[in-house]
Amino acid sequence: MKKLLSLASALLLSVVMSGAIWAADADKVSGTISKVEDGGRSIVVKTKDGKEVSMNISGSRTKLEGIGDRSEFKAGQKVSAEVDGGSATKVKVTK
Repeated sequence: MKKLLSLASALLLSVVMSGAIWAADADKVSGTISKVEDGGRSIVVKTKDGKEVSMNISGSRTKLEGIGDRSEFKAGQKVSAEVDGGSATKVKVTK
């Protein structure tokens, strides 16, 4: 019984740790849009520390807040985004 309990605990810990690693894959980026390309399919965000982060915007897989669609992105807009592997999963435009 103790071995079974130990095995279950180890398995649970493994699942929790893998979930934490998976959740850490997405980066959070905040800054100002410095460049909009291809009708809003790609944007470059300049962060406060001067780093430029390029991200792809999907019409179906990127959740947009503060604008109707990706064609409304404009240089100078303040944004916060969640980026996973170079693709934005969520972009919020603030005023």
